Amino acid sequence: MKMLWKKENEHDFFIKSLNFATPEQLFYTTSDKKFYAYWTKSYSDAKTTLQSRNSLIGNYTEKWSTDLFSEIAKQLDVFSVQGAI
Repeated sequence: MKMLWKKENEHDFFIKSLNFATPEQLFYTTSDKKFYAYWTKSYSDAKTTLQSRNSLIGNYTEKWSTDLFSEIAKQLDVFSVQGAI
């Protein structure tokens, strides 16, 4: 069975996303031009909220969830699908 979410999944998301998105779309940029996946608690300068990676994260986690539940779905003779509305 697939493991639940872990740090390696986040790393995988960022590495794969860099194939088609810019670092500025994926990471927070500090005033001294450093990139962070998340704002650290100790960062006291101006912070922004990235909207550009929301759809990327949504697609990645939906695919990941579909893969996670597909094994269970198969046992129940049903399907785990991505993009269901």
